[in-house]
Amino acid sequence: MTNQINRINQKASPALTLLFSILPGAGHMYLGLMKRGLELMIAFLAAIFIVADLLHLAEIGVPLCIVIFFYSLFDAQHLNKAIRKGEEVADYNNLVFLSKINLNGYHMGIAAMALGFILLLDRLRGYMVYFIPSAAYSIVERSIVPLLIIVLGFLLMKNASGGSDIIPKKE
Repeated sequence: MTNQINRINQKASPALTLLFSILPGAGHMYLGLMKRGLELMIAFLAAIFIVADLLHLAEIGVPLCIVIFFYSLFDAQHLNKAIRKGEEVADYNNLVFLSKINLNGYHMGIAAMALGFILLLDRLRGYMVYFIPSAAYSIVERSIVPLLIIVLGFLLMKNASGGSDIIPKKE
């Protein structure tokens, strides 16, 4: 723990912290909080590239990016203030968000299949318009992710209520 505390940038400038915080996570990294910064940067970039661009869910991705941006901006400023006051600020031992997710091979397989199917539809768009009217294809393409989320929600509810073991439980 002491190594992580010693890596904190004790002389971090509030102005530079603010400047670096324009890219979520970079301000934390400037302060020496590499794991916090990495987690915020991954979340922000995932919201942009995966949610908003790849899955075409800008209505979710854009608000998520805004929340992550402002959280990162204000959190870096508060941490900088705490460091300047001499308070002990430590980086995470593990990546907080990623360490709380309990994924097994089954979950990874479902995610890979869903993402592969979405990418396949995206890649075949140019060819599909010859066989399916473009309006129908657009409806199908925009409906897949919400339908997958609904199915996942039902599976999680069924598993939580003691239903069948569709999703294997961790032993």
